[in-house]
Amino acid sequence: MLTPGTILEGRYEILATIAEGGMGTVFRARRVVLGDEVAVKVIRPAGSEAAVLRERFLREARACAQLRHPGIVGILDFSIGPGGEPYLVMELLNGRSLRDELAAAGRLPLPDVQRIAAQVCPAIQLAHDRGVVHRDVKPANIVAHRFETGEVVYKVIDFGLANLREGAAELQRLTTADAFVGTVAYASPEQLQGESIDGRADLYSLGAVVFELLTGRPPFEGPTMLAVITKHLCDDPPRPSRLNPALPPWIDEVVLRALAKRREDRWPGVASFGAALQGAAQPHPTEGPAAGPVPAGVRATYEVGPPIGRGRFGSQVFAGTHRALGVPVAIRLLRRNGRTDWEAVRARFLREARALQVAHPSIIQVRDFGEEADVVYVVTDLIESVSLRQFLAAQGVLPWPLACRLVGQLADAASAVHRRGGFVCGLNPDIIRVTRDEQGERVMISSGGIGHVQDLLSTLSDQTLRGGMLAEPELPYIAPEVFMGRPVDVSADLFTIGVLAFEIVTGARPFEGGSLPELQGAMLAGSVRDPRDARPGLGAEAAAALLRCLSREPASRFESAAAFLRAWPSA
Repeated sequence: MLTPGTILEGRYEILATIAEGGMGTVFRARRVVLGDEVAVKVIRPAGSEAAVLRERFLREARACAQLRHPGIVGILDFSIGPGGEPYLVMELLNGRSLRDELAAAGRLPLPDVQRIAAQVCPAIQLAHDRGVVHRDVKPANIVAHRFETGEVVYKVIDFGLANLREGAAELQRLTTADAFVGTVAYASPEQLQGESIDGRADLYSLGAVVFELLTGRPPFEGPTMLAVITKHLCDDPPRPSRLNPALPPWIDEVVLRALAKRREDRWPGVASFGAALQGAAQPHPTEGPAAGPVPAGVRATYEVGPPIGRGRFGSQVFAGTHRALGVPVAIRLLRRNGRTDWEAVRARFLREARALQVAHPSIIQVRDFGEEADVVYVVTDLIESVSLRQFLAAQGVLPWPLACRLVGQLADAASAVHRRGGFVCGLNPDIIRVTRDEQGERVMISSGGIGHVQDLLSTLSDQTLRGGMLAEPELPYIAPEVFMGRPVDVSADLFTIGVLAFEIVTGARPFEGGSLPELQGAMLAGSVRDPRDARPGLGAEAAAALLRCLSREPASRFESAAAFLRAWPSA
């Protein structure tokens, strides 16, 4: 047994015990050479299962070591101690777990839950994309860490029971037939029934965690473990808003879909669940006057599933499937419903659909669009993603190789749109999506559909037009000359690319303003802060490219997105 003062293999000085569990003990330790503090998790082999536990612990080390994400605890080292005990060295987290926060607060406000989900969901999604299933997502395994700057992040810990898909058969050999891996209060029905496990089990468990964060109790309670298991398998969970009346009604559908008994009925992925949880600022798609029947032309071609969010101008977005091809799609419907700006909004909506007829890996592909009675619709590929705004909020300042790559993807996609005579004016982090492919994170864009100042003015809110607080998220990304009546062109799009790139690289926007006049004044002042002030160490080449895009004079910007790409450094 390790005690304070013990030097483990000459490298780690044990300082104190942090926690003890069924598999072993976690210690706070100091790295002898570097002097910083770390967490050391030592397995406790026992009896005839010692070899099994060691092998499972080694799998934890290998699984975690492959995962690089701010929302996943970092693995620093793995070794076998002098007494044959395996140990894992991890970054030391200094905050409380969600279990501790629930014990102290009872339940958390929805904005806090949204903030936590924005960090945790991309982390678990990354693990799933790497073939790792956590199998034990619960409040105790989500822990806060406060940096010296005051920023607090939440990290997922303990992938010790993770199942690498490529080693699933071998792991089954290590787990006895009647063993249960996970915690009953948060376990999915398929886990409890001993079925094969994939990422949808983690989705269910995360849904149970979110349920408890919002309501102060798990979705199912009972006097015995068997009673809880029976409810997971047979009963419907209560609606969160019934247990916490302060919650908006739309949250019920979002959370309960994650807790569906059949895994096929849950969200397409953890990222989709995380995106749906961010919808508090918008009315839910099934509420209010925007709801209505799906056009017959859409139903004839597509199997229309549940609503998954809201788009611009109050449009509804549904998950769906192409009946003949079986391909998952997103169906976006915009209804007239007596709105006075219908013709302007309709024109922008359809212009966007036409502009997106471009084949490019970073452009969301439009499969179909049309109009029926007082409804216009666009059908695109359905991608598991989060918005760029959510991604930046969860990640903080991005590592340079990632930021550099995303900016390059954005500019290359814009160049492809330009070659087809379209523009991307109106793009903003709320409508840009971040997904993953075989090369890593990728931005996915759609056109903003703005061609002239009238397209913009006719769809602005009265609040914005009267000089009040900005209500439209696209305004800080639109070139100042567009506000002054100049038609959108490539130089205006270069300004949009510059603002977005500045934010991706530094985590902040180059121009701020509480109202439209203040924002325009900042853009026209001609003084743009050097991005190196916000990101020390940024190369001069990248800084110069950003500043050139943000020039108030259109003629001073790059002549094309392709020219910007040539000036932009490689990752």
